[in-house]
Amino acid sequence: MDEKARILEERKEKLIARLEVRNQERKTAVNGESDSNSEEAEIDNLMKNIKIDLENKIVDSEKVEKLQKFLGYSLANRRQKAIQNLLEEVRKLKISQKPVAKFGGFSFGTKSKPASSSSSSVSAAIPAATCEIPTPSTNFVIQDLKNENRVISKSNDDNEDLSLKNIENCRLEFDFEPSVVHIRNIKNSTLLFLRCDRSILMHDCENVHLYVAAQQIRLHTSQNIHLHVATRGTVIMEDTKNCFMYAYKLQNKNGDVIEVEDNFQWKTPKDFDWLAESQSPNWSLKPENEWTTEKLSF
Repeated sequence: MDEKARILEERKEKLIARLEVRNQERKTAVNGESDSNSEEAEIDNLMKNIKIDLENKIVDSEKVEKLQKFLGYSLANRRQKAIQNLLEEVRKLKISQKPVAKFGGFSFGTKSKPASSSSSSVSAAIPAATCEIPTPSTNFVIQDLKNENRVISKSNDDNEDLSLKNIENCRLEFDFEPSVVHIRNIKNSTLLFLRCDRSILMHDCENVHLYVAAQQIRLHTSQNIHLHVATRGTVIMEDTKNCFMYAYKLQNKNGDVIEVEDNFQWKTPKDFDWLAESQSPNWSLKPENEWTTEKLSF
């Protein structure tokens, strides 16, 4: 069997194994019921009840937590988007009801801590330039950068999608909050976000340190990824190895700690390539004495 045929056969076997596991998960989730539509019905009912609660200015944490768990399932893109939109409405209601609410983004603390960069991070000693992103009607694209140290700024409102691709040996800081960030072919670089409103999607990346507070993070075909994160949903891995988990630790230029709300779901990523009940060998949780703090230029 030649190399190409072997790779195709391995992918086929892996896909079949995943389908079998997901089918089994659906069966056990409904206590042995055979109705294949029961999961969709459960999501519909849950979303309907949460919408009613929102109309009455009520947030039921138990319902919200249950809905968040469905983000880690293999649902259609439209269904995933609907769940994310509803969770965003819940977050906005909680913010309006309480100044410091769960999922409330970030704030600057008063306690200062010395910053320490990991050995594989790009040095912060280079003076940071400021790059003003153009404002196309769709999403923002940063690409084809090498050996750069920049603060990426944007003059208009936040919550636009951002695309990063073909970047090597760079340290990039983002002083705005994108909605969804698409990251592809990034190598030997450090990316520092205050917050991503929804999801981070990474493909074909290697030796990247990512600092971000986000709703969900998905990794595909990547290796040696260091996630310094706070999440409100699941970290999902597929065809990814050597992923290391750390707490989100950032400081502003004055040395004040940036504080974020965190569900700590990043501590238990979901690896679609590991079907056993034991922890996947493709990721590990770093001990607290190895958590590193980065300092922003703004």
